Formats: sequence, structure tokens, C-alpha cells
Amino acid sequence: MDLSNRKVIKAGEIKLLSKPERVGAAPPVVNPAPSTDECAALKMELEASFAQKIQIAEREAHARGVSEGIKKGIEIQKNEHLKPLQALNDLIKELSEVKKKMLEEAEEQIVELSLAVAEKVMHLEVTTNRDVIQGVLREAIKNIVDRENMKIRLHPDDFRYIMEIKSDFIRSFDGIKNIVFEEDVSVGRGGALIETVCGEVDARLDQQYNEVKTSMLAPHR
Repeated sequence: MDLSNRKVIKAGEIKLLSKPERVGAAPPVVNPAPSTDECAALKMELEASFAQKIQIAEREAHARGVSEGIKKGIEIQKNEHLKPLQALNDLIKELSEVKKKMLEEAEEQIVELSLAVAEKVMHLEVTTNRDVIQGVLREAIKNIVDRENMKIRLHPDDFRYIMEIKSDFIRSFDGIKNIVFEEDVSVGRGGALIETVCGEVDARLDQQYNEVKTSMLAPHR
């Protein structure tokens, strides 16, 4: 290689050239920086959007709270309505228990009071109704098999009444022979003591009453 015609280029003579642009290439797009007004408008838009979302969230939360409150209110109201009914049921049960206890404690007194009333009614009946003794004698004689030689002791008032109806009374029974009626002040009004060949029949009302009274009061003593 011939180097005689070679030219020496000094460093100071070198110049850097910008890269040539390609023919037909589009110029680069440069986005201009936003102005201060645009930044302020964008900030306001973002703040408004954020505030709107907060309001929507608050409304939804409020709606949920109201709905839950209504449900709880309904439950509370339902329970409040049930409270009086429950209280009434409890009161009825309590009163039933109290009534049962009172009746158990006062049962003997109630029985005694009932017997006392019955005794008064019985005495009133035998003193105002002359037919009582006739009914008592009929029931007593009906259960006697051997009706011969009977002696019937009566209260003086009943004796006088039976003497008035003696014939009709004896004819109403079969097999009565040799019957005798006697006065006995120890026999209460409306009752009788009947002596037969087989024994004595006690048809005294006060005696029957005492037996009933004893049997009714026996379980309580």
C-alpha cells in the first residue's frame, strides 16, 4: 500500500455532526408540559370524583345501617309485644299454683263448712217437712227382711204424725205384723230406732250425719 499521498487529519479539525435524519421519517412527538391552570383543574376534578365516591359510600353505609336498624327494631318490637303475653302466662300459672295450694290448705275447712251447711239444711227440712220421717222409715223398713214384731221409736212430733197416717203407712208394706210405735225424746226429729227380732236398725239422721262427717274428714286428720 502506497502511503505517500496520505493526508493527516488533526484532532482539532474533527467536528461531530448530528445523526442525519432519515428521509421520510415523522418528526418525534413531544408532549408539552401542562400549564398551572390545567393542573389545578385536574386536581379539582380528582377531588370532586373522590368526594362523590365518599358520598356514595356514606349513603350506602347509611342505607345498610337503616335497614339493619329497622330489622333490629322489628325484632325488639316483636319481643316487646310478646313480653305482656309472657307475663300474663306466668301470672296465670302462678295464680293456678296459688289456688291449688290454697285449696289444699283450706280443703278441710271447706269440707267442714259444707257439712255445717248440710246439717242446717237437714234440720230445717225435718222441722218444716212432716213427710221426712215417712221417707226415712220407708227406706229403713225396705231393707228389713223379718218385718214381724217391730218396735219403732220416734221423736214425739214424728210419732204424732205417724199415728195420723199409720193405717195407710202399714198397708204400703208387705209382711208387717205386730208393729209398735213409741215416743222417744232421745231420738232426733226425722229419725228413728227400729228394733227387730234380728237386731236394731239405727235410722237416726244425726247419727247418719256424724258417720258421713267422720268419713269425709278422716283423710285430712
